[in-house]
Amino acid sequence: MSTATFSASSKIVGAFSAEMRKARSFPAIPRTLLFGVIALLVAAVFVMSQAGQFLAQGRGEELGGLTTADVVLILLHYGQIIPILLGAWVVGQDIPVGPRQTAFLATPRRGTLFAVKLATTAVVALFAGIVCVLASLAPLAVAGGDSTDIISLAPYWWLIGYWVAIAVVTASLVAATRSITFTVVPILVWTIGLSDLLAAQIPALSGALDQAFKYAYLQGGAVPPTTALIASAIQVAAALVLGVVLYVRRDVR
Repeated sequence: MSTATFSASSKIVGAFSAEMRKARSFPAIPRTLLFGVIALLVAAVFVMSQAGQFLAQGRGEELGGLTTADVVLILLHYGQIIPILLGAWVVGQDIPVGPRQTAFLATPRRGTLFAVKLATTAVVALFAGIVCVLASLAPLAVAGGDSTDIISLAPYWWLIGYWVAIAVVTASLVAATRSITFTVVPILVWTIGLSDLLAAQIPALSGALDQAFKYAYLQGGAVPPTTALIASAIQVAAALVLGVVLYVRRDVR
Protein backbone atom coordinates (compact mmCIF):
# COMPACT_ATOMS: atom_id res chain seq x y z
CA MET A 1 0.00 0.00 0.00
CA SER A 2 1.43 3.39 -1.03
CA THR A 3 1.89 6.21 1.46
CA ALA A 4 -0.80 8.29 -0.27
CA THR A 5 -3.32 5.43 -0.15
CA PHE A 6 -2.54 4.74 3.51
CA SER A 7 -2.91 8.42 4.33
CA ALA A 8 -6.26 8.62 2.51
CA SER A 9 -7.53 5.48 4.28
CA SER A 10 -6.43 6.86 7.64
CA LYS A 11 -8.31 10.09 6.98
CA ILE A 12 -11.48 8.20 6.07
CA VAL A 13 -11.24 6.03 9.20
CA GLY A 14 -10.61 9.14 11.26
CA ALA A 15 -13.58 10.92 9.73
CA PHE A 16 -15.80 7.90 10.39
CA SER A 17 -14.65 7.75 14.02
CA ALA A 18 -15.37 11.46 14.38
CA GLU A 19 -18.87 11.07 12.93
CA MET A 20 -19.60 8.16 15.29
CA ARG A 21 -18.50 10.27 18.26
CA LYS A 22 -20.71 13.11 17.06
CA ALA A 23 -23.64 10.72 16.73
CA ARG A 24 -23.16 9.44 20.27
CA SER A 25 -22.84 12.94 21.69
CA PHE A 26 -25.74 14.52 19.79
CA PRO A 27 -28.59 14.34 22.37
CA ALA A 28 -31.41 13.62 19.92
CA ILE A 29 -29.81 10.39 18.66
CA PRO A 30 -29.39 8.46 21.96
CA ARG A 31 -32.72 9.84 23.19
CA THR A 32 -34.53 8.65 20.07
CA LEU A 33 -33.03 5.19 20.50
CA LEU A 34 -33.76 5.07 24.24
CA PHE A 35 -37.38 6.22 23.91
CA GLY A 36 -37.89 3.85 20.99
CA VAL A 37 -36.58 0.84 22.93
CA ILE A 38 -38.72 1.71 25.95
CA ALA A 39 -41.85 2.22 23.84
CA LEU A 40 -41.39 -1.08 22.00
CA LEU A 41 -40.64 -2.95 25.22
CA VAL A 42 -43.72 -1.57 26.96
CA ALA A 43 -45.88 -2.31 23.91
CA ALA A 44 -44.56 -5.88 23.72
CA VAL A 45 -45.27 -6.45 27.42
CA PHE A 46 -48.80 -5.13 26.91
CA VAL A 47 -49.32 -7.44 23.92
CA MET A 48 -48.11 -10.44 25.90
CA SER A 49 -50.39 -9.54 28.79
CA GLN A 50 -53.45 -9.12 26.57
CA ALA A 51 -52.76 -12.32 24.63
CA GLY A 52 -52.36 -14.23 27.89
CA GLN A 53 -55.70 -12.93 29.17
CA PHE A 54 -57.50 -13.84 25.96
CA LEU A 55 -56.11 -17.38 26.05
CA ALA A 56 -56.92 -17.81 29.76
CA GLN A 57 -60.51 -16.74 29.09
CA GLY A 58 -60.88 -19.05 26.11
CA ARG A 59 -61.01 -16.12 23.68
CA GLY A 60 -58.01 -17.11 21.59
CA GLU A 61 -60.01 -16.68 18.38
CA GLU A 62 -60.07 -12.93 19.02
CA LEU A 63 -56.37 -12.84 18.24
CA GLY A 64 -57.32 -13.48 14.62
CA GLY A 65 -54.86 -16.29 14.20
CA LEU A 66 -51.91 -14.02 14.97
CA THR A 67 -49.13 -15.28 17.19
CA THR A 68 -47.51 -12.93 19.67
CA ALA A 69 -44.44 -12.92 17.42
CA ASP A 70 -46.64 -11.68 14.56
CA VAL A 71 -47.85 -8.81 16.70
CA VAL A 72 -44.28 -7.99 17.72
CA LEU A 73 -43.36 -7.67 14.04
CA ILE A 74 -46.30 -5.33 13.53
CA LEU A 75 -45.07 -3.22 16.44
CA LEU A 76 -41.60 -3.12 14.90
CA HIS A 77 -43.13 -2.16 11.57
CA TYR A 78 -44.47 1.02 13.14
CA GLY A 79 -41.18 1.34 14.98
CA GLN A 80 -39.64 2.40 11.65
CA ILE A 81 -40.18 5.90 12.96
CA ILE A 82 -36.94 5.27 14.91
CA PRO A 83 -34.55 4.73 11.95
CA ILE A 84 -36.24 7.51 10.00
CA LEU A 85 -35.51 9.95 12.83
CA LEU A 86 -32.00 8.59 13.35
CA GLY A 87 -31.15 9.04 9.68
CA ALA A 88 -32.44 12.60 9.82
CA TRP A 89 -30.47 13.42 12.98
CA VAL A 90 -27.12 12.06 11.75
CA VAL A 91 -27.06 14.41 8.76
CA GLY A 92 -29.41 17.07 10.10
CA GLN A 93 -27.18 17.98 13.03
CA ASP A 94 -24.68 19.35 10.52
CA ILE A 95 -27.08 21.25 8.29
CA PRO A 96 -25.21 24.53 7.73
CA VAL A 97 -27.12 27.25 9.49
CA GLY A 98 -25.65 30.42 10.96
CA PRO A 99 -22.04 29.98 12.16
CA ARG A 100 -21.90 26.44 10.73
CA GLN A 101 -22.35 27.82 7.20
CA THR A 102 -18.72 28.98 7.10
CA ALA A 103 -17.45 25.58 8.23
CA PHE A 104 -19.60 23.84 5.62
CA LEU A 105 -18.32 26.02 2.79
CA ALA A 106 -14.74 25.42 3.88
CA THR A 107 -15.09 21.63 4.01
CA PRO A 108 -13.09 19.89 1.27
CA ARG A 109 -14.00 16.53 -0.20
CA ARG A 110 -17.70 16.80 0.57
CA GLY A 111 -18.34 13.58 -1.33
CA THR A 112 -16.14 11.67 1.10
CA LEU A 113 -17.80 13.40 4.05
CA PHE A 114 -21.23 12.49 2.69
CA ALA A 115 -20.19 8.84 2.29
CA VAL A 116 -18.88 8.78 5.86
CA LYS A 117 -22.13 10.24 7.15
CA LEU A 118 -24.12 7.57 5.31
CA ALA A 119 -21.86 4.85 6.74
CA THR A 120 -22.46 6.29 10.20
CA THR A 121 -26.19 6.32 9.54
CA ALA A 122 -26.12 2.67 8.46
CA VAL A 123 -24.19 1.60 11.57
CA VAL A 124 -26.48 3.56 13.90
CA ALA A 125 -29.60 2.14 12.22
CA LEU A 126 -28.19 -1.40 12.30
CA PHE A 127 -27.47 -1.09 16.02
CA ALA A 128 -30.92 0.39 16.65
CA GLY A 129 -32.60 -2.41 14.70
CA ILE A 130 -30.82 -5.18 16.60
CA VAL A 131 -31.42 -3.57 20.00
CA CYS A 132 -35.10 -2.86 19.29
CA VAL A 133 -35.73 -6.38 17.98
CA LEU A 134 -34.13 -7.87 21.11
CA ALA A 135 -36.13 -5.54 23.35
CA SER A 136 -39.37 -6.45 21.59
CA LEU A 137 -38.69 -10.20 21.76
CA ALA A 138 -37.52 -10.16 25.39
CA PRO A 139 -41.03 -10.36 26.92
CA LEU A 140 -41.89 -13.21 24.55
CA ALA A 141 -38.78 -15.12 25.57
CA VAL A 142 -39.35 -14.50 29.29
CA ALA A 143 -42.98 -15.63 29.01
CA GLY A 144 -41.85 -18.89 27.39
CA GLY A 145 -43.49 -18.42 24.01
CA ASP A 146 -43.43 -21.15 21.40
CA SER A 147 -39.91 -21.80 20.21
CA THR A 148 -41.02 -21.23 16.63
CA ASP A 149 -41.92 -17.67 17.57
CA ILE A 150 -38.30 -16.86 18.32
CA ILE A 151 -36.18 -19.32 16.32
CA SER A 152 -37.46 -18.10 12.93
CA LEU A 153 -35.27 -15.02 12.67
CA ALA A 154 -35.57 -14.43 8.92
CA PRO A 155 -38.38 -11.85 9.25
CA TYR A 156 -36.36 -9.84 11.76
CA TRP A 157 -33.29 -9.69 9.54
CA TRP A 158 -35.45 -8.37 6.71
CA LEU A 159 -36.87 -5.77 9.10
CA ILE A 160 -33.42 -4.72 10.30
CA GLY A 161 -32.29 -4.46 6.67
CA TYR A 162 -35.25 -2.21 5.98
CA TRP A 163 -34.40 -0.02 8.96
CA VAL A 164 -30.89 0.48 7.57
CA ALA A 165 -32.25 1.23 4.08
CA ILE A 166 -34.89 3.73 5.20
CA ALA A 167 -32.41 5.46 7.53
CA VAL A 168 -29.91 5.90 4.68
CA VAL A 169 -32.64 7.17 2.33
CA THR A 170 -33.82 9.65 4.96
CA ALA A 171 -30.27 10.86 5.59
CA SER A 172 -29.72 11.33 1.84
CA LEU A 173 -32.93 13.32 1.42
CA VAL A 174 -32.13 15.52 4.43
CA ALA A 175 -28.76 16.25 2.80
CA ALA A 176 -30.61 17.11 -0.43
CA THR A 177 -33.33 19.30 1.08
CA ARG A 178 -31.30 20.71 3.96
CA SER A 179 -34.44 20.35 6.09
CA ILE A 180 -35.30 17.71 8.66
CA THR A 181 -38.96 18.71 8.82
CA PHE A 182 -39.57 18.80 5.05
CA THR A 183 -37.98 15.37 4.75
CA VAL A 184 -39.20 13.46 7.80
CA VAL A 185 -42.85 14.51 7.71
CA PRO A 186 -43.53 13.33 4.12
CA ILE A 187 -41.62 10.08 4.70
CA LEU A 188 -43.62 9.33 7.85
CA VAL A 189 -46.91 10.22 6.15
CA TRP A 190 -46.01 7.90 3.28
CA THR A 191 -44.63 4.92 5.20
CA ILE A 192 -47.12 4.94 8.09
CA GLY A 193 -50.26 5.90 6.21
CA LEU A 194 -50.47 6.58 2.48
CA SER A 195 -48.32 3.72 1.25
CA ASP A 196 -50.69 0.94 2.31
CA LEU A 197 -53.78 2.82 1.14
CA LEU A 198 -52.39 3.59 -2.31
CA ALA A 199 -50.71 0.21 -2.79
CA ALA A 200 -54.10 -1.44 -2.29
CA GLN A 201 -55.45 0.62 -5.18
CA ILE A 202 -52.37 0.75 -7.40
CA PRO A 203 -50.57 -2.64 -7.60
CA ALA A 204 -47.47 -1.06 -9.14
CA LEU A 205 -46.75 0.61 -5.80
CA SER A 206 -45.99 -2.79 -4.30
CA GLY A 207 -42.48 -2.09 -5.57
CA ALA A 208 -42.12 0.89 -3.24
CA LEU A 209 -39.21 0.46 -0.82
CA ASP A 210 -41.35 0.14 2.29
CA GLN A 211 -43.84 -2.19 0.61
CA ALA A 212 -41.17 -4.57 -0.70
CA PHE A 213 -39.54 -4.98 2.71
CA LYS A 214 -42.90 -5.14 4.47
CA TYR A 215 -43.80 -8.07 2.23
CA ALA A 216 -40.67 -9.84 3.46
CA TYR A 217 -40.78 -9.28 7.19
CA LEU A 218 -44.54 -9.60 7.60
CA GLN A 219 -44.68 -12.71 5.42
CA GLY A 220 -42.38 -14.88 7.51
CA GLY A 221 -39.19 -13.78 5.80
CA ALA A 222 -40.42 -14.52 2.27
CA VAL A 223 -38.18 -13.05 -0.42
CA PRO A 224 -39.96 -10.25 -2.33
CA PRO A 225 -40.45 -10.57 -6.09
CA THR A 226 -37.36 -9.76 -8.15
CA THR A 227 -39.06 -6.74 -9.68
CA ALA A 228 -39.75 -5.33 -6.21
CA LEU A 229 -36.13 -5.83 -5.16
CA ILE A 230 -34.87 -4.10 -8.32
CA ALA A 231 -37.31 -1.23 -7.79
CA SER A 232 -36.15 -0.89 -4.18
CA ALA A 233 -32.50 -0.76 -5.25
CA ILE A 234 -33.31 1.93 -7.82
CA GLN A 235 -35.13 4.02 -5.19
CA VAL A 236 -32.23 3.81 -2.74
CA ALA A 237 -29.73 4.64 -5.50
CA ALA A 238 -31.82 7.62 -6.63
CA ALA A 239 -31.92 9.00 -3.08
CA LEU A 240 -28.16 8.55 -2.73
CA VAL A 241 -27.41 10.28 -6.04
CA LEU A 242 -29.73 13.17 -5.27
CA GLY A 243 -28.23 13.54 -1.81
CA VAL A 244 -24.59 13.50 -2.84
CA VAL A 245 -25.06 15.78 -5.87
CA LEU A 246 -26.87 18.49 -3.92
CA TYR A 247 -24.64 18.06 -0.87
CA VAL A 248 -21.46 18.46 -2.91
CA ARG A 249 -22.65 21.21 -5.25
CA ARG A 250 -24.61 23.34 -2.81
CA ASP A 251 -23.27 26.86 -2.29
CA VAL A 252 -20.23 26.16 -4.48
CA ARG A 253 -19.09 29.42 -5.97
